[in-house]
Amino acid sequence: MNLDEYRQLAKAKPRTGKNKGNAKAQAAKLARDVALHLLELPTYEKEVRFHPVRQWRFDYAWPDLKIALEIHGGVFTDGRHNRGKGFTEDRVKMNSAQLLGWTVIEATTAQVNNGQMLQWVMSAIESRSCDASN
Repeated sequence: MNLDEYRQLAKAKPRTGKNKGNAKAQAAKLARDVALHLLELPTYEKEVRFHPVRQWRFDYAWPDLKIALEIHGGVFTDGRHNRGKGFTEDRVKMNSAQLLGWTVIEATTAQVNNGQMLQWVMSAIESRSCDASN
Protein backbone atom coordinates (compact mmCIF):
# COMPACT_ATOMS: atom_id res chain seq x y z
CA MET A 1 0.00 0.00 0.00
CA ASN A 2 1.42 3.36 -0.95
CA LEU A 3 1.08 6.58 1.05
CA ASP A 4 -1.87 7.91 -0.99
CA GLU A 5 -3.81 4.65 -0.58
CA TYR A 6 -3.15 4.72 3.16
CA ARG A 7 -4.38 8.33 3.42
CA GLN A 8 -7.59 7.45 1.57
CA LEU A 9 -8.17 4.47 3.83
CA ALA A 10 -7.52 6.57 6.94
CA LYS A 11 -9.99 9.22 5.77
CA ALA A 12 -12.68 6.62 5.09
CA LYS A 13 -12.34 4.97 8.49
CA PRO A 14 -15.75 5.12 10.21
CA ARG A 15 -16.02 6.79 13.57
CA THR A 16 -16.47 4.44 16.47
CA GLY A 17 -18.87 6.68 18.35
CA LYS A 18 -16.42 6.79 21.24
CA ASN A 19 -16.67 10.57 21.48
CA LYS A 20 -20.47 10.53 21.26
CA GLY A 21 -20.84 9.05 24.74
CA ASN A 22 -18.34 11.54 26.06
CA ALA A 23 -20.27 14.42 24.47
CA LYS A 24 -23.51 13.17 26.02
CA ALA A 25 -21.87 12.95 29.44
CA GLN A 26 -20.47 16.46 29.04
CA ALA A 27 -23.89 17.79 28.01
CA ALA A 28 -25.52 16.16 31.05
CA LYS A 29 -22.87 17.66 33.34
CA LEU A 30 -23.40 21.08 31.77
CA ALA A 31 -27.18 20.81 32.31
CA ARG A 32 -26.58 19.95 35.99
CA ASP A 33 -24.17 22.88 36.35
CA VAL A 34 -26.68 25.30 34.80
CA ALA A 35 -29.47 24.01 37.07
CA LEU A 36 -27.28 24.49 40.15
CA HIS A 37 -26.51 28.07 39.16
CA LEU A 38 -30.19 28.84 38.56
CA LEU A 39 -31.42 27.50 41.93
CA GLU A 40 -31.82 30.92 43.53
CA LEU A 41 -33.74 32.42 40.62
CA PRO A 42 -37.47 32.36 39.90
CA THR A 43 -38.78 29.10 38.46
CA TYR A 44 -37.87 28.60 34.82
CA GLU A 45 -39.08 26.32 32.05
CA LYS A 46 -36.94 24.16 29.77
CA GLU A 47 -37.23 23.73 26.01
CA VAL A 48 -39.71 26.58 25.56
CA ARG A 49 -41.13 27.16 22.09
CA PHE A 50 -41.34 30.86 21.42
CA HIS A 51 -42.10 31.38 17.75
CA PRO A 52 -45.64 31.27 16.31
CA VAL A 53 -44.55 29.34 13.20
CA ARG A 54 -41.06 27.91 13.61
CA GLN A 55 -40.35 25.03 15.99
CA TRP A 56 -37.49 26.88 17.71
CA ARG A 57 -36.98 26.36 21.43
CA PHE A 58 -35.00 28.09 24.12
CA ASP A 59 -32.89 25.96 26.46
CA TYR A 60 -34.30 27.77 29.52
CA ALA A 61 -36.87 30.55 29.75
CA TRP A 62 -38.94 32.74 32.02
CA PRO A 63 -41.90 33.18 29.63
CA ASP A 64 -43.80 35.67 31.79
CA LEU A 65 -40.75 37.99 31.65
CA LYS A 66 -39.83 37.06 28.06
CA ILE A 67 -36.29 36.19 29.15
CA ALA A 68 -34.47 33.22 27.66
CA LEU A 69 -31.17 31.50 28.27
CA GLU A 70 -29.28 29.65 25.55
CA ILE A 71 -26.27 27.58 26.59
CA HIS A 72 -23.57 26.88 24.02
CA GLY A 73 -21.44 23.95 25.06
CA GLY A 74 -18.54 22.59 23.06
CA VAL A 75 -17.60 25.93 21.56
CA PHE A 76 -14.05 24.74 20.88
CA THR A 77 -15.02 21.50 19.14
CA ASP A 78 -16.12 22.87 15.75
CA GLY A 79 -19.70 21.87 16.45
CA ARG A 80 -22.83 22.81 14.54
CA HIS A 81 -23.20 26.20 16.22
CA ASN A 82 -19.65 27.22 15.28
CA ARG A 83 -19.76 26.41 11.58
CA GLY A 84 -21.12 28.70 8.89
CA LYS A 85 -24.59 27.27 8.29
CA GLY A 86 -25.38 26.58 11.95
CA PHE A 87 -24.04 29.94 13.07
CA THR A 88 -26.11 31.72 10.41
CA GLU A 89 -29.28 29.81 11.35
CA ASP A 90 -28.72 30.66 15.02
CA ARG A 91 -28.59 34.36 14.11
CA VAL A 92 -31.99 34.03 12.40
CA LYS A 93 -33.39 32.38 15.54
CA MET A 94 -31.91 34.95 17.95
CA ASN A 95 -32.91 37.97 15.86
CA SER A 96 -36.44 36.58 15.47
CA ALA A 97 -36.68 36.13 19.24
CA GLN A 98 -35.57 39.70 19.85
CA LEU A 99 -38.08 41.03 17.32
CA LEU A 100 -40.76 39.16 19.30
CA GLY A 101 -39.69 41.02 22.45
CA TRP A 102 -37.48 38.40 24.09
CA THR A 103 -34.25 39.15 25.92
CA VAL A 104 -31.95 36.25 25.14
CA ILE A 105 -28.86 35.56 27.23
CA GLU A 106 -26.34 33.37 25.42
CA ALA A 107 -23.59 31.75 27.50
CA THR A 108 -20.79 29.25 27.08
CA THR A 109 -19.76 26.52 29.49
CA ALA A 110 -16.98 28.76 30.83
CA GLN A 111 -19.47 31.57 31.47
CA VAL A 112 -21.73 29.16 33.36
CA ASN A 113 -18.82 28.00 35.51
CA ASN A 114 -17.33 31.43 36.24
CA GLY A 115 -20.68 32.92 37.31
CA GLN A 116 -21.05 35.36 34.40
CA MET A 117 -24.17 33.59 33.08
CA LEU A 118 -25.89 33.89 36.44
CA GLN A 119 -25.05 37.60 36.68
CA TRP A 120 -26.47 38.24 33.21
CA VAL A 121 -29.68 36.34 33.92
CA MET A 122 -30.14 38.05 37.30
CA SER A 123 -29.63 41.44 35.65
CA ALA A 124 -32.16 40.64 32.92
CA ILE A 125 -34.73 39.46 35.46
CA GLU A 126 -34.19 42.54 37.61
CA SER A 127 -34.51 44.82 34.59
CA ARG A 128 -37.69 43.15 33.31
CA SER A 129 -39.20 43.04 36.81
CA CYS A 130 -38.57 46.77 37.23
CA ASP A 131 -40.09 47.47 33.80
CA ALA A 132 -43.22 45.50 34.77
CA SER A 133 -43.68 47.44 37.99
CA ASN A 134 -43.49 50.86 36.29
